[in-house]
Amino acid sequence: MLVLHKKKHGIHFYTVWFAKEPLKKSGIIAYHEYMGNKINDNTDAFDTLITNLEDTEEEIKQRFSKSCKYKVNRAVRENVEWEIFQDERITEELLDDFCDFFQAFWESKGTSLDDREKLKRDLEAYQAAGSLTIAYALVNGEKAVYHTHINDKNVARLLHSASLYRLQQDEEGNTKNLIGMANRLLHFEEMKYFKSLGKMTYDWGGAGRSEDVIHITEFKESFGGTPVRYYDFEQVNGIMAKAFKLLVKILRK
Repeated sequence: MLVLHKKKHGIHFYTVWFAKEPLKKSGIIAYHEYMGNKINDNTDAFDTLITNLEDTEEEIKQRFSKSCKYKVNRAVRENVEWEIFQDERITEELLDDFCDFFQAFWESKGTSLDDREKLKRDLEAYQAAGSLTIAYALVNGEKAVYHTHINDKNVARLLHSASLYRLQQDEEGNTKNLIGMANRLLHFEEMKYFKSLGKMTYDWGGAGRSEDVIHITEFKESFGGTPVRYYDFEQVNGIMAKAFKLLVKILRK
């Protein structure tokens, strides 16, 4: 279980990932990917895919689709480079570089990043908790893919995935294809990395079926993960927390 805590206006706020039982704390508690039973009617189902990291590397790779395995192997042959950063190796410069890359990623899709500074603050909070990993892959010597993960003792969960293939391609589209291969290789190298740290599960960070994300889900499915359903919900415990929530509700009206 991963728990982030802050106190504001005398109220305790908790962000909790991968819990199996409710937290016995007073305050406002936001649960993400709760692994226990559904708590109340305000609970939202969250569907994702998981890869079992207790399997051998060969067993993990054997579950990849034929096309996925080919592209991972091709990225290796094409000398795609990659690097994974955690703990003190995550510098402010790296955080800023990722945020800039992620912003460019959204702009390449014709939209924009809502709040870059909030993105950085959130990443800094996970880093302070010792639970953040940042990785990138290089294509032709340039950063073309970035991933971030959060993790607890047992679970490594994909948080962000971004690539700039829309901005980098030659006339034959070879660069675009190679960046897609690099993306797959980076996921596999991250699985091996987290396995080496003793993590049991690689969580793909969601598997939606709506039209706008189905192609992303199909990409994730090509790695042979197992579908699971977790839950997201909020609990408000204690008189002060409940009074605070009521006040916020009144003010918003």
